[in-house]
Amino acid sequence: MVSHWIASGTLGALGALVIVAPAQAATLQYWWFDAQANQLVFTTSGRVQPTAQMLLNPTRIVVDLPHTQLGGSTRRQAVGGMVREVRAGQFDAQTTRLVIELAPGQTVDPQAVRVQGVRPNQWVVQLPGGTTQIGSPSPAATGSEPTTPAPSPNNNQVQGNTGNGAAATLNRITATGDGFLLTLGGTVPQPTIRLSGRGANDRVAVIDLPNTAVATTLSPSDLPIRRYSIQAWEVVQRETNPPSTRITLRLSPDSPAWRTLRTSSGVVLLPPSGVTISSIPDEPPPPTPAAEVRPRIPSRPVTPPNRPVVPPTRPAESPPLPSIPNQRVVVVIDPGHGGRDPGAVGIGGLQEKQVIFPISLRVAELLEQQGVVVVMTRREDITLDLQSRVDIANRARGNIFVSIHANAISMSRPEVNGVETYFASESGRRLAATIQSNLLATTGMRDRGVKQARFFVIRHTNMPAALVEVGFVTGAQDAPRLADPAWRETAAQAIARGILQYIQQGL
Repeated sequence: MVSHWIASGTLGALGALVIVAPAQAATLQYWWFDAQANQLVFTTSGRVQPTAQMLLNPTRIVVDLPHTQLGGSTRRQAVGGMVREVRAGQFDAQTTRLVIELAPGQTVDPQAVRVQGVRPNQWVVQLPGGTTQIGSPSPAATGSEPTTPAPSPNNNQVQGNTGNGAAATLNRITATGDGFLLTLGGTVPQPTIRLSGRGANDRVAVIDLPNTAVATTLSPSDLPIRRYSIQAWEVVQRETNPPSTRITLRLSPDSPAWRTLRTSSGVVLLPPSGVTISSIPDEPPPPTPAAEVRPRIPSRPVTPPNRPVVPPTRPAESPPLPSIPNQRVVVVIDPGHGGRDPGAVGIGGLQEKQVIFPISLRVAELLEQQGVVVVMTRREDITLDLQSRVDIANRARGNIFVSIHANAISMSRPEVNGVETYFASESGRRLAATIQSNLLATTGMRDRGVKQARFFVIRHTNMPAALVEVGFVTGAQDAPRLADPAWRETAAQAIARGILQYIQQGL
């Protein structure tokens, strides 16, 4: 069985460009499946960049919201018809997951499913057969009043909308609460943005979209003007080969858009360019004895396409592990994900669970060799929900809880690499810092810091708790290391040493 990754828009054919400030952590505030419209609508407290895929047996459409918390207990909505149910849950410490499960015997063409942003924090997943146009959820579904289109001034211009000979087409421009949503069909281009102006009364923003034509349906009356005090829009298809599109915004002196554009990180593509179709097994690998567990990944570094290989770091032999006081200490080790849940899938199909399971087993073995009592939330490749992990730790009355994960971001961001460790309360701060410092000293990875977060497993365990992200499966530097058994041994030694140092310093 394989899963098909679904890009935002007309599955792989429609993208969006948003001029916004940098993304921050968000909370899933609202979601509902409208059976009549055959669409899922969801809203978050901040901007999100969803990813979607289709899994089989049973057939379900899975939408992941990275850097998003559920904001409530797990919910299910029974639907009926072609859709059996829709549910929301906290997939992992950093990801909220929405699942549309089809009824037995039902199927859908992935190319007929559309995932589109209505605004940076509101999205619609449209299944075929609905009665409502994508991007236009009903007021009942969104919980908000419909927006009345603003009148357009006479000096708004749209020129050259022939749509010929370009890889992408600019279909629509929508004002949002945070910027402007540009909806494109075809292959989403890499845009450029320029700000100019001789003074406060002459402020101009220019966005160039290469290899992009203007849709014949786009007219001056479609261009929003009320928000951000925009004096005029000019959308011009330039007759280059292939044609390109230039969008010029003339802004009034008091326009908030000028400040937004000046302080933002520039232009963000939704979906990010370079997203690939990934295949992951729907069934877990056959069980193997714990002592022989090895992830089924390449023994050599995984090479991103058209990017140089970053050789894994080969550290020197690790020094002896610290000894601990003669006392009974219970440490709970939580390997994230497992079973049908592979976690993040990165470069070369590298799965998070393939990385962190052997690391977790090795950490447990090293701690046991030092006289620590180790309780693992799972010693097999099984699926385990977050509450079960917490229950195991609390029933064991552990002194320490450590959850081990590997990080991920868009496949278009291979430059993002490094280690970060999280704590939820002050009781876990020193534990997280000790693990982080040992990982940095031993592996030479980039330092992404020790951070506080409200992740479920470290917030609900009754003991000092930390969640460590050992690197990015999507990182050009990290992925080859994570795929290397020798590096994973180094990481396990570092995590174990950090835990033992914490115990040595006093619980």
